[in-house]
Amino acid sequence: MSGIAIITEACVDVKDRACVDVCPVQCIYEFDPETNALFSEVEAGSGIIENTHRPNPAAIALFEDSILYVNTDECTSCTACYQPDVCPVGAIYSEEHVPDATSRAHYNSKDPNKGHDHTFFIQHTRDVFAD
Repeated sequence: MSGIAIITEACVDVKDRACVDVCPVQCIYEFDPETNALFSEVEAGSGIIENTHRPNPAAIALFEDSILYVNTDECTSCTACYQPDVCPVGAIYSEEHVPDATSRAHYNSKDPNKGHDHTFFIQHTRDVFAD
């Protein structure tokens, strides 16, 4: 399915969560190391849990709770989260537009990691969810 949202390295240690609020299906998750679970909230910071998943231990160990994760099986490709005015650090791309560090790649204007190859995050996003 085209348009699947991919969160990249600009989210690390930022986790603004504006994307959580605009997501109509709550497919954006945080990792809670205390419960060893990925969880999505109805609204960022509300404490009302919409859904949970078990993480893949090897994949979640890379970034743990420092980044948000999109469940690609739940994402409807609505495009709401990767609109230019949503993520303040430009961390979210549609899967087919994730920059690969080539000079022709288009980066979100606010992405502080311009020039980096973000394609690693496409597979990592899928690997994080174990169930």
